[in-house]
Amino acid sequence: MAQLNSDFPLRDQGVSNALEIDSLSRHRWYFVKEGFSPKLVEQAIATDGVCPGECLLDPFSGGGTSALAAVMHGLRFTGFEVNPFLRFLSRTKIQKGSELRLRRAALTVLRRLERPVDSPLEGFSTFTKGNRWNRWLFPTSVLRSFESGRRATAEMPHSEGSLLRLALIGAAMDCCNAVRDGKCLRYPKKWESGESTVDDLSTRFKIRTDMIATDLTLTPLVGAEATLLEGDARQLIKKTKNKFRICITSPPYLNSFDYSDVYRPELFLGNFVGSTKALMKVRLKTVRSHVQAQWRNPTVHEFGVLYERAIRAIRDRASQLWDQRLPMMIQAYFEDLQGVLRGLRRRAQNNASVWLVVSTSAYAGVEVPVDLILAEIAQQQGWFLREVGVLRYLRSSSQHVQHVEDTGRKSIPLRESVVILDAAPRGTRSN
Repeated sequence: MAQLNSDFPLRDQGVSNALEIDSLSRHRWYFVKEGFSPKLVEQAIATDGVCPGECLLDPFSGGGTSALAAVMHGLRFTGFEVNPFLRFLSRTKIQKGSELRLRRAALTVLRRLERPVDSPLEGFSTFTKGNRWNRWLFPTSVLRSFESGRRATAEMPHSEGSLLRLALIGAAMDCCNAVRDGKCLRYPKKWESGESTVDDLSTRFKIRTDMIATDLTLTPLVGAEATLLEGDARQLIKKTKNKFRICITSPPYLNSFDYSDVYRPELFLGNFVGSTKALMKVRLKTVRSHVQAQWRNPTVHEFGVLYERAIRAIRDRASQLWDQRLPMMIQAYFEDLQGVLRGLRRRAQNNASVWLVVSTSAYAGVEVPVDLILAEIAQQQGWFLREVGVLRYLRSSSQHVQHVEDTGRKSIPLRESVVILDAAPRGTRSN
């Protein structure tokens, strides 16, 4: 049974979150809270002696932290991402471009912002005023100016067009009436009195464009080789033919968090999806880490002793769960990651390693030691466990004890860890 390394060298070094990214060139172009720090990627590359030209794989590339770090270190990169906006973000971060051409193209977009057009999002869901929920994400005037600017970026060459589209989406989200708060978008107090204007949109667009233009010169990418595929990592890992030297990734956490839904505004703003049905197709391709979609039920349940112990305790407390599908979700989650770990083993070089960042969870007051369970699953799939290193401990969420009777109410200390795996025992690996 795997043991935790509580004295892991990277513990409490801020490598499992993206809080510092807003100060790093290119990484700062768009903040993705769920990302990890490039420090983790750099440490893994250095620790395992990965050389320029070798392949780094990330089957859950998210906001592109590993993609950008890999390219900046001269590695070949292969990544998968199911969310089309996040895939666009990753590709844009590693894009080459001219600062001068970008600044010139930005002037065209700014002029178009002054000539608003009707937005297809007017009257749709909660995007504008007048819906049954009596709250809305954007002033109609901002959406109309945004739409005019978005169309301008679509008429431009790919390099300038995608960079400016990212800046424009970011500017629109800066003007959003709601703010991200944990798993959802939250409306602050008195938000109606503080709505943004078209001038605010233009100002935020200028700020973001200037940042991107500066970074194109500050951090040029020469000879970058990266492949970023859009789709279900569970399926793409079976189809890829590339062998990887190192995999650094963080799959969705087992926290009932729908990562597709939280980026719903960006998906619609950027025209990555055009309907609720299209969004649901994306959500059904994600790892089954939440109960917000009607995914297929799992069939596999052999995940080791720790899993059996946790799932039995949770099922015994079924009446205390806030959703009766949670035990099924937990089973489905490990079934999905078992398939990913199996696929990774088949695509690994003989000297390959995997750095897997995960978080534990808890339901009805029962801890699910995700890191240790995945360590057991990985060994079942032919991986050799190097260690499970604790990165940090987290505050507990109310969901962990929600509906638990007062006599049984307790706080479950959650942790983020990195599970490090090798394709061959240490000291015996060869190319």
